[in-house]
Amino acid sequence: MRRKIDTLLARWAESNNPRPLLLRGARRVGKTYTMTNLGRQKFDKAGYVICDFQTNLEQLERVFNDTSNVDRIMSDLSLLLRHDIRAGQTLVILDEIQLSEKALNCLRFFAESSYRVIATGSQLGVTLRNRELPYPSGVDHVTMHPMDFEEYLWAMGEERMAEEIRSTYLEKREFLLHEEALALYRLYIVMGGMPAVVADFVENRNYQVVRSLQAEIDRVYTADVALYAPADAVVRILAVWNSLPRQLARESTAKFKYSEVSKGGRERTYRTPLAWLEAADLVKLNYQTNETAAPLVARDDGSFYKVYLLDTGLMFSKLNLDADTFLVENLRNSLSPRFRGALAENYVMQALAANELEPFYWTPGTSAQSEVEFVIQNRRGVIIPIEVKSGDNVRSISLRHYQQKTGAPYAIRLSTKNFGYENGIFSVPLYAAFCLDEQSLV
Repeated sequence: MRRKIDTLLARWAESNNPRPLLLRGARRVGKTYTMTNLGRQKFDKAGYVICDFQTNLEQLERVFNDTSNVDRIMSDLSLLLRHDIRAGQTLVILDEIQLSEKALNCLRFFAESSYRVIATGSQLGVTLRNRELPYPSGVDHVTMHPMDFEEYLWAMGEERMAEEIRSTYLEKREFLLHEEALALYRLYIVMGGMPAVVADFVENRNYQVVRSLQAEIDRVYTADVALYAPADAVVRILAVWNSLPRQLARESTAKFKYSEVSKGGRERTYRTPLAWLEAADLVKLNYQTNETAAPLVARDDGSFYKVYLLDTGLMFSKLNLDADTFLVENLRNSLSPRFRGALAENYVMQALAANELEPFYWTPGTSAQSEVEFVIQNRRGVIIPIEVKSGDNVRSISLRHYQQKTGAPYAIRLSTKNFGYENGIFSVPLYAAFCLDEQSLV
């Protein structure tokens, strides 16, 4: 399936003597498929080799014992993998490199060679904490996320719709296929952006299979906790992981509460397990700020925050609901408004993260009676507030209040309403959240 990162990787492959590339991201977001696709598309003459540290760790560890001799390493890999490796011509993929500290360290030596090397790692933020060898320099880093809504439209055969949504966003005019796009957005909420889930649905259109695939991914993440986390922290990490959907969906403020992980839970017990999940790229934290001028900073040094799952489909699945409860209008309207709002917020956070934006959420003080779900400071120091509404009830008291306090040139309101611009508020349909990037937020 087509991914946005393909363009970046193609430029890397076509450049002269590129540095080694380290592709980070959670398990099952499509890293291995993307690398092998790059090998097929851009290295058809000399081909590519893939070193899978999950299935062949012992032999690969022996290859990387002498980490400074890259020619010897490539010669041994050629023998092990039964494939000639030509400097500058063959793509070498080091898959799940976090399992080998020696191989990860070796990347810095490839930086001084002409070999084309890409490494992938799904638990780098966790495993790097316990390294004994120095972290490799001379390496470019890229993070891969689940498929965003635009990539999902491409997979669904709706490339023209995705293109028109972008142009409509830039021109601030109504989108002709608004209702059709909303229907696809709601399907994305249920399905999420994990590539295996999307690919299977495109082929089979079976919601039960979607649920089973999502449950299997959840089991993989649970198993990874047992594999990578300190033994004495596994239970607490899983308790935090399993508490997140209900924390977001509760009726009161969605600020993360340790007391809802377990009765009497405290920060000293669960902050480190939460940090582990963040380092594993399984959750995103959105910190509270009280600021109305740049630079935005977190309140109380980051003690208050919301926590979102990396993928809205996984969140929906973990709440054990059938797809129809969200896709059928009368069933959807019977769901808790807070729950519908939580899904929309998780979706927007996922879109912002895919565009490498780092938002805060704003309240004027310690309470959440007046709240703006996302505020972003662009590189010019301009603050753009972004309000999220799960439906078409778009009263924007908090948004206008914050806009007045900051003097923001405009505000964005994401909802189920069509595009429009009135009184300094840019109405953007939820399906167009992928258009919010650093370039457009000026």
